[in-house]
Amino acid sequence: MSRKMTSAYELEKDLVEQCRQRAEDMGCWVAFVGQRKAKGSGTTVGYPDMTLFCNGWVVLIELKRTKTADGQAGTLNLGQIAFIEKAAGQAVRIPVIDSVDDLTAVINECRRHSPRGVVRR
Repeated sequence: MSRKMTSAYELEKDLVEQCRQRAEDMGCWVAFVGQRKAKGSGTTVGYPDMTLFCNGWVVLIELKRTKTADGQAGTLNLGQIAFIEKAAGQAVRIPVIDSVDDLTAVINECRRHSPRGVVRR
């Protein structure tokens, strides 16, 4: 049984993979920062999960799984909240998304406001 792209995600890694695929299908590129067990590794606490490169824009995105029948929705930890607030203080918005549809909306926003005009593949 295939799952729709917009369904609830049992694991955040499912959301990550489907977002990576959607971005690629829409002609964008994403990079991921893995911070699990990163204490002492020199990484910035709370750094967002995904960096989207799209039509001249770079967007930092935090991914959180949605609530399922068997599990709770992902929540922001204190480090992520602090990072998002510091970024906002520099006029940088970090969307927190929980679906592929949310990512598609971010990509379409990048396309609408692209310094290069709309670029499609």
